[in-house]
Amino acid sequence: MSLELRPNEYVKIEVHFSYKVFVFPMLLFCIGFLMMLFAMSGAVRGINISWMHMIISLSSVIVFAGICLFIPYFYKSLDNRLKIYAVTNQRVYIRRGIINIHEKDIPLAKINDVQITQNLAQRFFGAGDVVIQVGNDESRICIEDVNYPRQFRDTIISSIYDLQQEEAERQREYMQQQQPNGPQNNYPPYGGQGGYPQNGYNQGGYNNPDGYNNNGGFNPNNF
Repeated sequence: MSLELRPNEYVKIEVHFSYKVFVFPMLLFCIGFLMMLFAMSGAVRGINISWMHMIISLSSVIVFAGICLFIPYFYKSLDNRLKIYAVTNQRVYIRRGIINIHEKDIPLAKINDVQITQNLAQRFFGAGDVVIQVGNDESRICIEDVNYPRQFRDTIISSIYDLQQEEAERQREYMQQQQPNGPQNNYPPYGGQGGYPQNGYNQGGYNNPDGYNNNGGFNPNNF
């Protein structure tokens, strides 16, 4: 089972169930296999039992019971094959179940915290439960008995950080686009050759009515 990716999306990590979840189904599988060998060995040949007015061979009952004990192992194997625990650059996607399917799509921006819980059996098998806190303390999603839980958690945290960095970079680019190309001069225009307007200054000196000539010197004839 594969995840359908969105545009510009890629998978960073996908984890599976730990071997811990297969211990009990595998134990039942071995017991069922031994029961079938016992029935086929002929140790109970010729022994019949009566059930609902029917005569049934005991060996047939043992074989049927052994086959039933195979079911948990095959069910868990199929469940592991069909389930998806994946982290992408945009979200955490969870899909599990065979008959009743449960899907959860968690955007990285809505994740507040990621925790790991482990009991003694999980520590022995290198498994753990990953608890994802979404929105507030009351909204939590627990992914049970996953393999490499710390790597799964660290990938989620690093993906959140990368997403925040990308968002900050987009905001910086947007702000730069909104700014003018360069500083503008808000001062009033000057007159003449870069000097003040012609209202008292002329080429570096005062105008003639004020007592200064155009060369910037004093004119005694004006007094």
